[in-house]
Amino acid sequence: MDPLTLLLPPGDRRIFLAWLVLGLISLAVLWSVTEPIQGPYEQLDPGVQKGVFYRQILWLCISYCAMLVAARLPLRYLNSIAIPLFLFSLLLLVLILVAGPTIGGARRWLVLGPMRIQPSELAKVTFILVTANILGRSTTGSRSLFAMLTSFVVMVVPLMLVLREPDLGTSLVFLAVWVGMVFWYGVPGILLVGAGSAALSAIISFYSESVVHQAWPWAVYLLGLLIVLYLVRLSIPAKVTLLSLNIVTGIGIPFFWDKLKTYQQERILTFFDPSRDAFGSGYQAIQSKVAIGSGGLFGTHYLQGTQKGLAFLPERHTDFIYSVVGEELGLLGAVFLLAVFLIVIMRGVHHGTVARRPFARFLAIGVVTYFTFHVVVNVAITTGLLPVTGLPLPLISYGGSNLLTSSLLLGLLLNVSSRSFDD
Repeated sequence: MDPLTLLLPPGDRRIFLAWLVLGLISLAVLWSVTEPIQGPYEQLDPGVQKGVFYRQILWLCISYCAMLVAARLPLRYLNSIAIPLFLFSLLLLVLILVAGPTIGGARRWLVLGPMRIQPSELAKVTFILVTANILGRSTTGSRSLFAMLTSFVVMVVPLMLVLREPDLGTSLVFLAVWVGMVFWYGVPGILLVGAGSAALSAIISFYSESVVHQAWPWAVYLLGLLIVLYLVRLSIPAKVTLLSLNIVTGIGIPFFWDKLKTYQQERILTFFDPSRDAFGSGYQAIQSKVAIGSGGLFGTHYLQGTQKGLAFLPERHTDFIYSVVGEELGLLGAVFLLAVFLIVIMRGVHHGTVARRPFARFLAIGVVTYFTFHVVVNVAITTGLLPVTGLPLPLISYGGSNLLTSSLLLGLLLNVSSRSFDD
């Protein structure tokens, strides 16, 4: 076999090129955030050590090897070991809660010498594998409902364990991936409408209760819902169920609110009004929007971002790295980055559509949902459309665990693409 063939993963070349481009962009931006600002200002300490850049190179090499392995493993073998791998990842999550070190007020990492590993990142991969295994076994008949309920229970376990760390952003990844996979599985549309309206009811109820301290926004929503239910063609039981679900979630939101940590409550409240704590929990959102806004169409040019260079923007090498892209490369650079992610997502949907094996189809959709959720939420956070939840931008943000996870998942997607028409 040609040595070059061994060094390149099989499958869709466009997905691999997207991984390569994203990796190079990550290195370029990380070099920028570790460089002192140039120009009319004095050279200042960037606040992010150059070691971040070199460690990312090391993790990129490790992740490339992991992607190669994931792209070449037989899908039948991955299907057969999905459950043991998932149980192992749950064991690591439990171990973190029992004996993991507390870093920054949370237990999220296993410390292995100079490295810190997040078991929740491994759990994302194994969860997608085990859910594809469950849904792929029964695609028709009465067993389909059992498969959906089983996959829901499987999703709740890691979600609750990660919430205990606590890590709200990562826990929501499990829910989002599950929703995407069961939607592809064929969940009835009325269930999705019910879940969406219930979530909207909870948000508006929270806004009424905790932000404006008046009941009228939620009352207006319920009145609008009643009108819609009166006009649409649904059975009476379905209408009553939808209305009841909305009322229950709206009433229950205060109980959920009380369960959140104080810093999580502050992040959500500050999202609705960043000025309430402009130098505290609202500082990141404000500085991120300033950075992106100052970039304009063409950016302030590479290495010349003042928000980044003067260390005004926190977490600029991790969760808010997209703000640096927007500031230095402008709208065009930010859109280009999203276009690369869109290539991965669209190619993943294509391979999920044409794959013959049910396990391969659901595996591809799980990977697509993972990238879609991460990208949409991270960009929404940096642009002020969502409260800060601490979710990295895949393949771009600094961090070995997420880079390794994202590369593994792309390796699995390449694996599916190379065997799309296998029986």
